[in-house]
Amino acid sequence: MPEAVQYIMLAAPNTHFVMLAQAILYRGAGLATVWPQFLAIAVIGGTLFGLALTRFRRTLSAMA
Repeated sequence: MPEAVQYIMLAAPNTHFVMLAQAILYRGAGLATVWPQFLAIAVIGGTLFGLALTRFRRTLSAMA
């Protein structure tokens, strides 16, 4: 895969989940090893939640 596409895919949560799952299932990695993937998933999820909440509130205010 081209390097540019690899950097773009770091914004996708499924990339981090696959790295996390492989580390745990195949290598028996603990939390000390996989915390960066957990953090990345949490940041991506929090960002998407914030964007969805903002859009939802904007939609509600437009309806009222």
